[in-house]
Formats: sequence, structure tokens, C-alpha cells
Amino acid sequence: MGSSMMGARIRRREDPQLLRGEANFVDDLKLPGLLHAAILRSPHGHAAIKAIDLSATRAAPGVVDAFCLADIWPENPPAIPVLVGVESMLQCPQYPLAGQRARYVGEPVAIVVANSRAEAEDALELARVEYTVLPAVVDAQAALHPDAPCLHDSAPGNICARWTQATGDAAGAIAAADIVITERFKMQRYTAVPLETRGILATPDAVSGELTIWVSGQWPHTARGITAAMLGLEERRVRVIQPDVGGGFGVKAEIYPEDVLIPLAATRLGRPVKWIEDRREHLLGIAHSREMTFDMELGLRRDGSILGLRVTIISDHGAYLRTLAMVNPSLAATGLTGPYDIPNYSAEVICALTNKSVCSPYRGAGAPEATFARERLLDVAARQIGMDPAAFRLKNLIPPEAMPYATGLTSVEATVVLDSGNFPAALRQALLLVDYDGFRARQAQARSEGRMPGLGICMYTQLAAVGPHESAEVRVDGQGNVTVVSGAAPGGQGTATSLAQVVADQLDVPMEKVRVSFADTARIPFGTGTYASRNAVMAGSAAMMAAKRVRAKAAQMAAHLFECSPDDIEWQDGDARIVGMPGKSCSLANLAQAARPGGSRPEGMEPGLEIRHYFETHAVPFSYAAHLAEVEVDPATGGVKVNRYIVVNDCGKMINPMLVEGQVVGGIAQGLGGALFEELAYDSDGDLLTTDLFSYRLPGTLDMPNVEISHLISPSDLNPLGVKGVGEGGAIGSHGAIANAVEDAIAHTGARVHQTPLRPSVVWALLNAG
Repeated sequence: MGSSMMGARIRRREDPQLLRGEANFVDDLKLPGLLHAAILRSPHGHAAIKAIDLSATRAAPGVVDAFCLADIWPENPPAIPVLVGVESMLQCPQYPLAGQRARYVGEPVAIVVANSRAEAEDALELARVEYTVLPAVVDAQAALHPDAPCLHDSAPGNICARWTQATGDAAGAIAAADIVITERFKMQRYTAVPLETRGILATPDAVSGELTIWVSGQWPHTARGITAAMLGLEERRVRVIQPDVGGGFGVKAEIYPEDVLIPLAATRLGRPVKWIEDRREHLLGIAHSREMTFDMELGLRRDGSILGLRVTIISDHGAYLRTLAMVNPSLAATGLTGPYDIPNYSAEVICALTNKSVCSPYRGAGAPEATFARERLLDVAARQIGMDPAAFRLKNLIPPEAMPYATGLTSVEATVVLDSGNFPAALRQALLLVDYDGFRARQAQARSEGRMPGLGICMYTQLAAVGPHESAEVRVDGQGNVTVVSGAAPGGQGTATSLAQVVADQLDVPMEKVRVSFADTARIPFGTGTYASRNAVMAGSAAMMAAKRVRAKAAQMAAHLFECSPDDIEWQDGDARIVGMPGKSCSLANLAQAARPGGSRPEGMEPGLEIRHYFETHAVPFSYAAHLAEVEVDPATGGVKVNRYIVVNDCGKMINPMLVEGQVVGGIAQGLGGALFEELAYDSDGDLLTTDLFSYRLPGTLDMPNVEISHLISPSDLNPLGVKGVGEGGAIGSHGAIANAVEDAIAHTGARVHQTPLRPSVVWALLNAG
């Protein structure tokens, strides 16, 4: 109990229910009269829609409803709104269904609702859509060519946004530099593949007039507001509940066409309607991410000091701008300097439209892309000037005495001020753990034997939580049980465990007494959700402050009952006691009973031992880490084996180190997948070639090394817990660390790594070209 809760390695309380198969996901929900939906999707990357005939579909067995855009909104259909944009952004909206033109394979064209999913899918085959196929463009740089087909009349040249982030004088610094390094790096398009695909169930209540929506998402309050607005409903009559979620990773923090179509179908029919995404639909239509190209110029002094960095980023946005359209390129542009002292910096961002699924945040949201490009550039620079890559980084890392360090940059989410930490110490500790000097000796010996080991270094900073607020309500009942209602909406991170630890710590009660519930807009009026590594900082701080205020109220109650001053009350083992009088105590349960309406309360005190608190802030902490990956490349096949992985992580104070380390390892697995395997590949007509998990290669247990994690702790002053988010860090550091390790393994052959994924065939080709 008490202070032992904070920082304790407590097992996740969510796990027994999951392991017994007792969790409730959207597809587990069954309601009387339930109908099932299926979506007719465009088979073309780019096509004009001349006519849609659903007459045979509507007459098919089991079909209850079928409609296209013109059936519901013949004029002025509601567009999915962009919540995060930039000043230069043009309007390239997506509607719930394609109207006169389809712009990517998988775009929804019509919806069918039937008594079963099988009947709905059979009826889809009877739909007749007259398409005129148009030329497609699937490469962002090709889309910028004057002769490229134009996706939206509102975005000439297929540029949907363009801006520059800058501090200092990058052009002048590069002109004055002794050495200028020029490189291009490209990260491929890939995305999250959560165990549970998306799912939605909506049902209207004929008595109350309320529409209840269960969704596998990440931000129920935001979904409520947007869904109500798009359907023309009063927000107070829409309730959104998020049940158990089998992974989100950012891609479920979006408003998709189906999020509007399923509630619309339910309101049209007056019956519950469910839609569950299959894996092919997921790969076709989920928010894709990562695809960026970086043209980089780095200016150096001869001693290796960085003078300036100038970058052009081309960000592939797919066919439309959706809810979080500008997060990825904005965070990439403001994160390229990372933990390094780069006084002169400029990044021009060009956002291009292509005939592919839309792009939106996926674990790291622009930071993995920027980190990969920067860390590859630093390795190239170190090699060119003849410095060891570790020594080159240590020379240019921001020193601890410079913290907090204002970069002069501001993203769409926050001003970039690195609040606390010791970057050189993290790198030095990681080098010590991996036995860096010893590895170099072993590497030389291995090369003489024809083997190819390599070691990659990656340093990064992570924007680790964003505001503007998160909510928590803490209530104590007459039995002394504590209920926490949070506006957060977790998808498997263990947030229920960590919030229970925070509240148990404040109230000095056993964790078994604390129950945490989430993600129901009827239980708490305002909430923000789960993304951007925000739960520990935002939801944790809200829960802490609510519990702290409950304890203060309980102390007032005890002082009133004991007829003493609140200053004479101390809290011990969950009881209020009079200082110096151990026999005079009152339990939390008794205090809650006394606080009820009609109970014995101080004059003016509101009934109930409960507090709702909103933690509000726009200041964000930054986590950081050093990642070192040790790999071996098979010279005969190009296969890459990751043998060892070292992390020195600093996320401030840790509520539960076990949860922190689980998040780090999970992120590393996703970054490893991106570095070595995963790619959403399109052909020249806009057909997705990777539509199943045979062609879209994910890392398995045999691909993952044992991850060795140690921690530094620099508490953040920006929240009462002193914590920083950590959920995205593993994915931010691992892609770059593994790419650097592969080049380190093959660099002596003349081979160079400029893009990923580094599949065996790619590495083999690099070796032979080198």
C-alpha cells in the first residue's frame, strides 16, 4: 500500500480476463435484432463513377437496406473533418462514400445491411457500378510532376500543403561549413496491424431517442462529437462506448467512413447494426503511415561540430486529408534535430496526394521517419569525416546543463522544448552495456572469417504526451471501494493498472479496492482519449489530482466528526487519524458513509466522497533513449538477424517499470518490422499488392532479440507525477538503429543503405552492387 504503489512492478490487472477469454470486444457484443453491414469498395485506384445500381442488391435474400452517397446526400454531403491542419493546407476532403470519383482501391462506394454478414457480402456481388478508369499516380515525387494526373481540383499539382519550419540561418551555416554532406533517405509506407481489426456496433433507443455506438477506437468523446455533427444529431443524444480494444497504435484514433455509415444505417433502420473489418479491408483502408522522403544537407566543421541542417521532406498523404492529416509531417519537421545541438535548421515540407489509402499517425507519428533519416545521416557524416559514429554523436548531443532546451520550433501539437534529461549519459551507458570497444574488435575478427556483424546507434527524443486536457473522477462508496472513471481510452497498454496504482498510492488503500473504468461518454462528460503517449502524463495526473482532492475532503470530514482542526488529521493505512492519538481513527468507508446526503458533513460541503478533476496543460514533456542494435548479415542470402538489442531509456518517474518495459519492447518489434519486412506496396495502377498477412510480412517471435533495458530518471516538472510518456519510444528508435546496424555490417563492401525495408533480396542486391 501507500508509497510502495508508485514505481512498483505490479502485474497487469487486465491480463486474467484476457487470458480466460472473458474480455468483451466489439464483435463479442450481441443485441436482439442485430443486423450486419458490408461495404462495397472501389476496385480501382482512380476512376470516375458514372452510375451505381443497387436494385438487385436490395432484392437479395436477407438484405434490409443498401445505399450509396447520392441516396442519402444528393447534395452537400458532410466531409470527414480535419482536426489538425496547417495554414497552407488545402481542402481535399473524404466523404462517407465516394461520389463522382473513387481515388484509391478500397474506398467505400456503397453499404449493404443484411441479417447476416454472409448475406450482406453475397448481395455486394450484385451491385452494378459503372466506372471509367482514370490514370493513377502512386509515387509522391511523380505526383508532383506537372504531367501527373490531378486528384483534386482544389490541390493543383497534387500539393495539399507546403510550409517551412526553421530556426537560425541554415543556408548561411551550410555555406560557411568546412564539409557539407548531401544525402537522400526514404522510409516506406507501412502501418499498424493490431490483433483486433476495427469494429463498430450502433443501436438506436426508440424510447430515449439516444444512439449508442460501441467502437474499437481510441477517442470516444471526439468520435461522439464528429459523428453527431456529420449525422445532424444532437451530441447529447449520442453515447459512445469503447469496450476492450485489441490494439490501436494510433490508427484507431481516426474518423473513418464506417464510423459514420454504421450509425447512419442504424438510425435509418431503427435496429442495431454491426460491422467488423476483415484483414483485407484493414490493409486496404486503415490509415497508412511513414512514407516520407528526406533530401538532406548537413554542414560541419572539420572537428565534427554540426553547424546547420537543411531538409526537404516529401510526405505522401494518399488520396485525401482526414482527421489528423498534418500530424506526421509536422512532427517529422520539428523532430529532425532530436537531442542534438543544431543551431541552424530549416525544413521545407511538401505534402503530396497519391492514389493510395490516406495517411495518419501510427506509433510515433513522424518521429520514426525523422529519426531514421537523421541517424542515417549522422552515420554517413561520421564515416565521411573519419570519426567514430558514437564519438560524433557525443560531440553534438545537447549537454545536460543546457536543459531545458528550447529548439525554437513548434509543431501542430506543441512547442518543442526538451524539458529534462542527460543525453550523453544515456549513450555512454548504452555503449558500456554493449561493450562497444570490444564489439569493434570482434567485428574485425568476424570480417576476416567472412562474417558480417554490425552495430547501429540511434538517439531520439519523443514528444511524450499532449494536452489540452484529460479527465478523471474518483469516488469512494460506503464499503470503502474506490471507483475511478477516466476519459482515457486504452487499447492494451495496462492503463487500468497504472491508474489504480496512482489512486491507491494517494488514498493509501490496497489496489484491490480500486476499480478503473474508461471510455464511456455517458460516464464522464469530457475526455480526450489515448494517443501520443499521453495516458501516464494526462490521465495519470488527472487521477492523481482527483484522488488527492478526495483525500483532502475525507480529512475535512474526519476533522468534522472528531471536532478537531483538519491540521490535526493524518492519513495512515487508508484511515484518517488524530495526530498522536492512534485510537482515534475513522476508515475511508465510514467517512464515505458520513458524506452521503443526509449524513454528518461540515456546513457547505457537497455530498459524496467524490471528485471530478480535469488536468489541463499545453506544455509537453519529452522522453528520450539510446538504442543500440547488434545484427549479423548473411553474405550469401542478405538475411538480417538481430542478435542483441540495448536500450537506455528515460521517461521520467515510472509508475510501473514493468509496463514501461513492455511498451518499449512492443514498439521495438514494430520498428524492427518496418526496418526489415513490412511494406504496403502498390503497383502503377494503384492496386495494393500486400492485402493479406502472407504478402505483408510481420515480425515473429524468432525475429525478435532479447531486449536489454536500463533506465535513467529525469523527472519532468510539467506534471505532478513527474512522468513522461513512453508508449511510442520503442518504435521511434528501433527502425533507425537496425538500419544503421545493417549498413555498419556491409559498409566495408561499399554498400550503402538509403531506404527500407531491408529484406534479404534488398540487402543481397546492395552487397552485390557494393
